[in-house]
Amino acid sequence: MRELRRLGLPAGAKGTTYFTVWDSVPAQWSIVEAFYRHEVGSDIELCQVIVIVDQSSKLLVLRKSPFTKTDIDKPDVPSWSPLDLADVEGDGNVDVILSGDAYEDHWIEVISIKNGLAKTIFSGLGYYL
Repeated sequence: MRELRRLGLPAGAKGTTYFTVWDSVPAQWSIVEAFYRHEVGSDIELCQVIVIVDQSSKLLVLRKSPFTKTDIDKPDVPSWSPLDLADVEGDGNVDVILSGDAYEDHWIEVISIKNGLAKTIFSGLGYYL
């Protein structure tokens, strides 16, 4: 919640905040998504952050979307979701696979986490109706 507040989520916001937490035992960290959503007529308020939390509770922000209001049918801000944790490069390290959406644009991204740093090693854009 602290990270969402840093991104502009007002105190006492009326929407719902959803959390997703995945633990990676081999990597000794967790991926945490916090996603705020509130429908206001034909608009929607959104705010999101995806972080890695290590064993010492240190945060590494992977993706963030500041608090914003946008059209509910054609949102103009991307949203991200954890899709998988896997050793994509075959190097013995767990990588984060994210799915991104922004209206009609859709991404898959793979992020390598090594020595407390994040590096995008694959980003692919797709399209569908």
